Amino acid sequence: MIVDFTIENFRSIKDEQVFSLYADRKPKHHPGNISYVDGKIGLLKTTAIYGANASGKTNLILALDALKKLVIESGSWKDGEEIEAYEPYRLSKDTFGSPTNFEIEFYVNKNRYRYQIKFDAFDIIYESLDLYKTTKPSNIFTRNSPTDWKGVKFGDSYKGGKRQFAFFSNNSYLSKAGNSPDSPSFLRDIYNYFRKNILIMLTDHSFSMLDWANKSGYKKVVNSFLSKADLGISKFDFVKQELPENLSLPEHFPEEVKGKFIKEFSRREVFYHKSDFGDLVEFDKGLESKGTIKLFRLVPFFAMVLSKGASLFIDEIESSLHPHIAELIIKLFNDPTVNVNNAQLVFTTHDISLMSQDILRKDQVYLSGKNHGSGTEYLCIEQFDNSLKDSSPFSKWYNEGRLGGIPEFNYKEISDSLKEVIRRA
Repeated sequence: MIVDFTIENFRSIKDEQVFSLYADRKPKHHPGNISYVDGKIGLLKTTAIYGANASGKTNLILALDALKKLVIESGSWKDGEEIEAYEPYRLSKDTFGSPTNFEIEFYVNKNRYRYQIKFDAFDIIYESLDLYKTTKPSNIFTRNSPTDWKGVKFGDSYKGGKRQFAFFSNNSYLSKAGNSPDSPSFLRDIYNYFRKNILIMLTDHSFSMLDWANKSGYKKVVNSFLSKADLGISKFDFVKQELPENLSLPEHFPEEVKGKFIKEFSRREVFYHKSDFGDLVEFDKGLESKGTIKLFRLVPFFAMVLSKGASLFIDEIESSLHPHIAELIIKLFNDPTVNVNNAQLVFTTHDISLMSQDILRKDQVYLSGKNHGSGTEYLCIEQFDNSLKDSSPFSKWYNEGRLGGIPEFNYKEISDSLKEVIRRA
């Protein structure tokens, strides 16, 4: 699970911003919305981020995506290649050209770690990994030079396996070491945590799982969603079909992956609707709505996230799910009888119906906004004064502008300019 994520000098984010999933108060209010990985620290299972267009909501998710690439992919980057993840705040001379800084606290195998990386367009300037054995962190490794791989310092918490890994200035040490069989198992576990358990869904991404129908219980879950989601579908099933004649898979694909693709293409999905005379009528996938097909693909994905205990970040959840379905997904993540593996769901949205005290705690709602000269800021409504109670109507107050985070329009100026265009037409 993620404890918090700190960002500085990335896209619209100029000054250091801390996005925290730490729950430290009011355990009586929606106590099921909190997980306790080590029995001590409470972490939020779901968090919503609201804000006007261009306020920087998506940039928090893009920052995490950039961090993930630095950890997972940078180890294979060639000498001298540019670090594409470097996107500094461009509206200040102080930040343009200065390093970007990411810091993340997270749990892997019930151990709490802190990882920090500082980089610019071509060099990783600083990198460190700490382990929290007590309230104070114990250093595992620290890198203070882009190129001096022999100068990496190791603390007492680095145990087992190889220590020194040669790297170029654009390679993160964690990426090189974590993807090596010579490294200690805890480093490989951390690397695989970033690779497998931090999942990001942007608005232009589509997610689907190969071969999910062969996983125990998944088909039942999908049928339950489709039949209970007021889509008019009674059930779905797979029917066999001939493989396409032009199907050609790359030779470098592993045999296991090829097998999964062949299974996918050798069957098709059909959906059954009940007619007014009580019979089930078969519909091909192409006859279903885009929303139904999107939900059909996402349900197994959500089931996988909950099963793995992964952390899922979704940009504009309403673009993927109907508000009622989105509310259902949020409730499932918050339900301690369902979310037994400490999965997390963080999402950006404009849908104020999801900002409900019946679903979320105050510390589960963030607002993004831009302050002149300081870029994007993220404010948890937990930080508001005492007038905002757990029972307060969050969505009503937000819609009225009492919490900020909504766009401000100069109607007269906009309407006058439009009148002029119409007059001249």
